[in-house]
Amino acid sequence: MTRCADAPDIIGPVDVPIVCSLNAEAADGRIREWRTFLSGSVVSTERRGNVLRLGLVVSDGVLANAADLAAREKACCPFFDFAIEIEPEARTLRVEVPEEASQVLEDFARLLGHRDLE
Repeated sequence: MTRCADAPDIIGPVDVPIVCSLNAEAADGRIREWRTFLSGSVVSTERRGNVLRLGLVVSDGVLANAADLAAREKACCPFFDFAIEIEPEARTLRVEVPEEASQVLEDFARLLGHRDLE
């Protein structure tokens, strides 16, 4: 086996800046999109540390909207991690942030309104 002399033996974690590339007007529009989506598409919530799990209405349209919003959010805020989990009777959008962005996740969770987080 050959190996590149410049390659490190171990690759450590890569720091991703906790920043958003949207300007204020675009950010306001995105927040409105998330509020609209969350108010009509989320049936349950669970927060564990830096992970927010959102149970979604079981619908192809809701899944498509979740994927679209998550992809656009990831493009401007690369510190967010999103995953869609599909079970026979349930759909979940998982939102995760690094520990240093826990306040950002808290702000995101507030977009749910007055729903109780489990």
